[in-house]
Amino acid sequence: MHNDDAIVVSDLSVQFAGIDRTTALESVSFNVRHGEFVAIVGPSGCGKSTLLKVIARLLAPSRGTVAVHGEQAGKLRVGFVFQSDALLPWRTAVQNVELAVRLAGGDKHNASARAHHLMEELRLGDSCDKYPSQLSGGMRKRVSLARALAQQPSVFLMDEPFSALDAQTRIHVGNFFLRILEESKQTVVLVTHDIEEAVALADRVLVMSQRPGEIAASFEIPLPRPRDYHATRFVQGFQQLQQRVWDTLGYGATNGR
Repeated sequence: MHNDDAIVVSDLSVQFAGIDRTTALESVSFNVRHGEFVAIVGPSGCGKSTLLKVIARLLAPSRGTVAVHGEQAGKLRVGFVFQSDALLPWRTAVQNVELAVRLAGGDKHNASARAHHLMEELRLGDSCDKYPSQLSGGMRKRVSLARALAQQPSVFLMDEPFSALDAQTRIHVGNFFLRILEESKQTVVLVTHDIEEAVALADRVLVMSQRPGEIAASFEIPLPRPRDYHATRFVQGFQQLQQRVWDTLGYGATNGR
């Protein structure tokens, strides 16, 4: 592991027990540098979410290793935004965010102040005292994002974090998230089905194959920063980069658009 690597995935394979012993991932290897934003795209069912769970220590690999900041075990401050919001239903929205601050070592006052600030930033100030069951899917996703940001983790793992948001909210939340990351230089691994989103946000895009998932290609995204979640899509060179990713996935020039 080099000093500039935040995450090192080496020869990773995951096989699920059962009659057919499904292999989700096969011989996956890649590095993520400190402060780098890496997006992972690929066909449905290729193991993208499984890969994030292994990096987060939520799932044990069948073979291979994952090192985060040089550690293969132990407690690490990793922010995880799940595909489902995974909020605690008996806590209000702001209490879900406060809990993340407390678990990261913050006191009650700091937890409350940071949680309310993030809720305001994500346009949830009027929903602080509502329970998850009283919120829309997009609002729950934003609370989940606020909870991950509240921990101030050194590594963010994000599984389709903007998928439940309407177009206008997605732009606002995407830009807020970009600003936070570009200021703090945090390391991010994002799983998304949205090729445009991957190219607009990431420093590098990894393309996975059909199951069992392997890394089929890696594309550097040399677009200037700071970026705008929406406006970046009209920057010179964006469409060419997007097309290369689409072609690698086998969608061709029009399929899947």
